[in-house]
Amino acid sequence: MIKISRPLGLFSTAVFLYLVLETPANIAMANKLNTDISNFVDGAITIDAENLVELYRSTQDIALIDSRLSEDRVHGYIEMSHNLPASETDCAALAQLVGDKDRPVVFYDNGKISHDSMIATKIAVLCGYNRLFWFSGGFTEWEDKDYPFVIE
Repeated sequence: MIKISRPLGLFSTAVFLYLVLETPANIAMANKLNTDISNFVDGAITIDAENLVELYRSTQDIALIDSRLSEDRVHGYIEMSHNLPASETDCAALAQLVGDKDRPVVFYDNGKISHDSMIATKIAVLCGYNRLFWFSGGFTEWEDKDYPFVIE
């Protein structure tokens, strides 16, 4: 049995079952990055830190969204990321931050201990965004691999 520690609002069982499966753009990007379409976030590609670096090198105009609470960012965040906590993620917020629904969007959070970016990615799927990536290892993986990050 799954226990939800906080209400997910928009996400009911029916909505989870309705999520988009593979899209041509996601399949093409998955082949390019040599990774699989996620079983955890239908409609998005699950990536790791190396995939994120490659995505930045090979793709222009990526929106990188930090789904953590703003107070988590004091411990560091990936450069050029925008803070949009999962609890504040909706179609209007995504439209303002991302704009074009065909723009590549990467969501991350603290990694294995958090599911905020997964929730935000699922919201983006429901909002009709087509090129979605979920960095499941999140900031913890980024930091563990000694990639640069910003501390303010």
